[in-house]
Amino acid sequence: MDFRYNTEQLDFRDSMRAFLQEAPLSWVRDVAGAHGHDARLWQRLCRELELPGLTVPEEYGGVGGTLVESAIAFEEFGRALTPVPLAGHAFVVQAVLSMGSEEQRQRLLPALLNGERIATFTATGPGATDPAAATVSASRDAGRTVLDGVSTPVLHGHVAGLFVVAARADEAVGLYVINADAPGVSVERLPSFDITRPVARVTLQQAEAEPLDAAPDQFERVLDTARVLLAAEMLGGAEACLALSVEYSCSRRQFDRAIGMFQAVKHMCAEMAIEIDATRVAVMFAAMSAGDPGELAIAAPLVKAQAADTFTLCASTATQVHGGIAFTWEHDLHLYLRRAKTTEALFGSSTQHRALLADRVGL
Repeated sequence: MDFRYNTEQLDFRDSMRAFLQEAPLSWVRDVAGAHGHDARLWQRLCRELELPGLTVPEEYGGVGGTLVESAIAFEEFGRALTPVPLAGHAFVVQAVLSMGSEEQRQRLLPALLNGERIATFTATGPGATDPAAATVSASRDAGRTVLDGVSTPVLHGHVAGLFVVAARADEAVGLYVINADAPGVSVERLPSFDITRPVARVTLQQAEAEPLDAAPDQFERVLDTARVLLAAEMLGGAEACLALSVEYSCSRRQFDRAIGMFQAVKHMCAEMAIEIDATRVAVMFAAMSAGDPGELAIAAPLVKAQAADTFTLCASTATQVHGGIAFTWEHDLHLYLRRAKTTEALFGSSTQHRALLADRVGL
């Protein structure tokens, strides 16, 4: 496999990076502290760059690209920490595309692709497909499908108009679509350790929903796709931590020389670079092999664990390189450390993902 992006993909990466440079971290901090979401920027991303529709076939109004293009976009968003609901929204688009009926695709996708409606995915904890771990139940009532339970944390739940909920029914877990303004739906924004990615609690009481009808293995594939995209996002964050460290070690001086001249600092930056290179190869392999369900099932938990460990290592090491200033609220580095720790826990820890990988390969 050729682990290189083609010319079009490199151009797309450069355009994404240039676009997101218009939103510096000082602006990110202001938006995150206030609302956690910039509606105008989100509209531009949807309509000018067609971001939600990168992997959606043209027949549904999408771009018709592959998971590679989506991974490139997520990597750049991880680098910039842009406060938009990309993660949850992209997972919902993938769920509707993979598990929805033809009628549901035609009805739901247009508003999701043009940014008219924000959606988010509620299966953010470990064991999303395990009935014993499901916190929401689905049942039939007077010919309707209704949901009961509490789902938390839900990414950008406070601005979403549509939820795709993982719920237990008949000893199996399926996905259900529900409107945020439906009777019986209550959304409460919660404090978030990562201020650039707010979360909410969604409480459902006899809330009417519609199921996405597909085989259970499709649910696993949606989760695996989400794992690969999160890994790409964490790769971008790790790269940003290394870039900040190199810049600081070249400008900060001690004993009449830049601290980057000291062997200990060189070793810390080298260790970050080595782990980033390994993670980049893993992310590219997972994205490029996503068309093969067997390959994706193996690569997804592996790359999620690898990227989570790399991002956490780079954020922690960059904090050491920066010394005392990195611990202050005024410095931007702590934003990456917060993102690293919260994203590490999404869909389960690195230990849980390695256990999932072991199960899938029969160990």
